[in-house]
Amino acid sequence: MRAAAGLIALSLSGCALWPAGVSPDARLLQADREFAAASLRAGPAEAFYQFTTADALQLPADGEPLRGREAIRDSLSEGPPRVLNWQPQFAEVADDEDLGWTWGLWQLYETGAGGRRLAQGKYVNIWKKQPDDSWKVRLDLGNTQKNKP
Repeated sequence: MRAAAGLIALSLSGCALWPAGVSPDARLLQADREFAAASLRAGPAEAFYQFTTADALQLPADGEPLRGREAIRDSLSEGPPRVLNWQPQFAEVADDEDLGWTWGLWQLYETGAGGRRLAQGKYVNIWKKQPDDSWKVRLDLGNTQKNKP
């Protein structure tokens, strides 16, 4: 009996990651916030590698489509180091809870003290729920806002 109770408790422990009543939309928005935090902590190349599916597609505003998380990581690793920051604004999860999308605002800065802003814009990410209930980006696309005089 003890073994059965322990097994039940162990199997339910994975369900307690989110408090009861937290909506799927709020969970996805939190995943995007964690993605953004990883970009600041580990750099954009590593964050995209961790938070995208193996077959992810990136449609950059000013370049050719990139297929696969390795290609995305390699592209983000080119050139001088940069700081990519974004602020998720909204998330919505489909009724079947397998897909969702987020949008937000992004900024790219030079590294170092006083890092000058190089670009900014908006993004939309399409997310796919993984077998372990985590979320990964399947499609990343964004635009670049023109600087106002």
